[in-house]
Amino acid sequence: AKKAAAKARVQKKAAAIKAKKEAAKAKKAAIRAKKAELKSAGPVSAYNLFVQKAMTGPTKSSFKEAVTAWKGMPDAQKKPFQAAAAKNLAKKNAIRQKNKRPASKYALFTKKNFPAAYSAALKTTSDKKQAFKIATQAVSKKYKSQ
Repeated sequence: AKKAAAKARVQKKAAAIKAKKEAAKAKKAAIRAKKAELKSAGPVSAYNLFVQKAMTGPTKSSFKEAVTAWKGMPDAQKKPFQAAAAKNLAKKNAIRQKNKRPASKYALFTKKNFPAAYSAALKTTSDKKQAFKIATQAVSKKYKSQ
């Protein structure tokens, strides 16, 4: 009976370790997926877009050639790259907003109540650090008393 109990404990511990490793793998995979999704939006700099296109296009110029071409390029020719970069930035910001965790109840409460508490605290003291501390404590107390 003792051997069976010991064996069960060992198996249980091994299963817990395996579950922990699987959870870590899943977490890393989720992070990789988020990064890949962000990367799929494309470069957010007109310069990077141009260099990428110049180095992978049909002419396949070197990095130095691409840089000198960008520096010598008039603004009118840069416009399409700037427009594409702005579009990529909008995509990237939309992805970031989608992946953003919603604010907690306390964060929303603080956002709503802190400005009034801070301005009231500034009336009692001229020191901004002290006013911030007083306002933070007042908001925290008010939240806890709900």
